[in-house]
Amino acid sequence: MNKKKVLIVLPSYATGGAEKVILSYFKNFNNSKISLKLLIVNSKGSCDSFKNKNILNLNYSRFIYSIPKILSILKKENISVIVSTFPNMSTIFLLLKLLNFIKVKIIVRQPNIIEKSLNGNIKLYILKITYKFLIKFADAVVVTSEFMRDEILKYRIKREKVFLIRNPISVEETRKDITPARLNTNNLTLIFVGRLVYQKGIDRVLHLLAIYKNIELILIGEGKCEMNLIKKVKHLNIEDKVKFLGKILKPYNLIAGADYFILPSRWEGLPNCVLESLALGTPVLSTKQVYSLSDFKKNISNRSIVLFDSISELTKKIGTLEKRKDYRKPKLRKSLLVDYISPTNFNKKINKIILKIA
Repeated sequence: MNKKKVLIVLPSYATGGAEKVILSYFKNFNNSKISLKLLIVNSKGSCDSFKNKNILNLNYSRFIYSIPKILSILKKENISVIVSTFPNMSTIFLLLKLLNFIKVKIIVRQPNIIEKSLNGNIKLYILKITYKFLIKFADAVVVTSEFMRDEILKYRIKREKVFLIRNPISVEETRKDITPARLNTNNLTLIFVGRLVYQKGIDRVLHLLAIYKNIELILIGEGKCEMNLIKKVKHLNIEDKVKFLGKILKPYNLIAGADYFILPSRWEGLPNCVLESLALGTPVLSTKQVYSLSDFKKNISNRSIVLFDSISELTKKIGTLEKRKDYRKPKLRKSLLVDYISPTNFNKKINKIILKIA
């Protein structure tokens, strides 16, 4: 039996949410009918300890420069299916397919809301228009929320090509060897983990620390808005209540020790940080702008996810929140995740799509 040869293409070993999901699929892959390889466009400076003979490491600073090499690899390896998850790369693959430069099936895993995420400058606007036109030529599209599914169906893609598969999480691995930690036992502790960029909306909630004297905010992550956030913290005179801890690969002890995880994003796909927080027993505060969280009906009903209509509503009600009862010596609380997909089940779903279209 000839195996279906599949190539995943990622820009780098970066640890963002989209990369994490795809790398999880690759690392947990197991299917006798599929031969799977992973191509990294820019592997320079990688500290990834995961080694595998089925990884193809390239050293191109930009994806566009790697296209001739990728075309050669597709032919040499006799690839029949490409899996792509970033709109700029997916758009080029779809264009190459439309122009008959490549004869492969293309699975697009869409990591974010298109209308909101591809905004801000003329390049992103052109990418958005091109993506919306070309996506109907994909052989399958994976989305992570009902809102994203409804959005992409507006782009004239056939409904049977669209698959809603939420991000995978291993609750057991996330909770393994966790010792909850707090930096301060006196204040209500909010924690955020993610990129410090405009999308994440941290600038929208800093005023809370000036209004409420008993709240502190822990920020874990890096990003181009960090300096502006630091300036705003100084302007609000809340330096003692906002902790910038930088990038931490596994901040699970701090998440498990916090009172709440806060996600004030202006838009999101399905944030892995929310799944991890719930798995660690830490409830989540967010707004209804993070549309994917509206799908978690049971978590909303038991208030382990609290969605506010707006930042204004969050501002009014956050002062009524109380610290966890064990704040002095926090213990690992039980998982709050009700409905989730394990890495094994996620892999089965993706493999089923591959075998269906290949």
